[in-house]
Amino acid sequence: MIRKSDIDINELLLELDRNNRMERVALFIWGVLLYSISFTLFFSNNDIVTGGSAGLANIVNELCGMSMSLFIFLFSLLLLLIGYIALGKDMMIKTVFGVVLFPIFMQFSLIFPSIIDLSNSSMFLIVFFGGIFMGLGNGIIIRSGYSIGGFQTIYQILYKYFAISIGNSTLVINGILVLMGGWMFGITKVLYAIIGLYVASVVTDKVMLETSITKTFFIVTEKSKEINQYIVENLGRSATIMKARGGYSNDSKRILMCAMPTRDYFRAEEIMKTIDKDAFILILDTYEVYGGV
Repeated sequence: MIRKSDIDINELLLELDRNNRMERVALFIWGVLLYSISFTLFFSNNDIVTGGSAGLANIVNELCGMSMSLFIFLFSLLLLLIGYIALGKDMMIKTVFGVVLFPIFMQFSLIFPSIIDLSNSSMFLIVFFGGIFMGLGNGIIIRSGYSIGGFQTIYQILYKYFAISIGNSTLVINGILVLMGGWMFGITKVLYAIIGLYVASVVTDKVMLETSITKTFFIVTEKSKEINQYIVENLGRSATIMKARGGYSNDSKRILMCAMPTRDYFRAEEIMKTIDKDAFILILDTYEVYGGV
């Protein structure tokens, strides 16, 4: 049983969003722009399907000639409505902006292949640098706290109702799309897509999201009850609370230990510092986590 604190965590989250909204929106816009340009210039322009709603749009465009930006908008809008029903308003509110912005930037990015001619470049270099820029854009989007929607909504629904991890669902769906792209454009394009996706994932996880996929927090705080409530109720994770004593002050203290994906840690760190600005927080890169209680 989680003891309720006197602090309204949801109100605290809303206040933090209001305070940092412009910074996060600017970060999100830059990330979506970078992602859109990299996909169009390096991948779709060379008939390489990398997965996601943009990859599916590439396939639909080849099959029936439908504009990729229009398909992305309609597809993401449909999933936004489904997500609103299945996941609730709070989960979808930060996706609305991305559903509108992503197709606009995808349409805008169509001018870049005519400005930057890569026709004489090595295909390996194209997908390698495409993966770098796509990973940077994706990492910036993640750090902003917003979402471009699309398949991300499906991943969240599968996780909520069927306990299928987002990583596994992403792997399966993107794998299917990449194979479909190979069926349409040839097996060589599949190999290049795999290289591009791998480079993009490495850049996202290692550069934008630090060096490990998991972080472990050790938090020495006077507000352990409030922080524990946030970890359990808002992050859907658990924490271990340990009794400790200050080596210098000899005062009794409490330490919270919690492991979470690196993708969540930016937000969690910000909230914890807001709940207790005097908290001592130690964050460690964690490469393997076993078991749990």
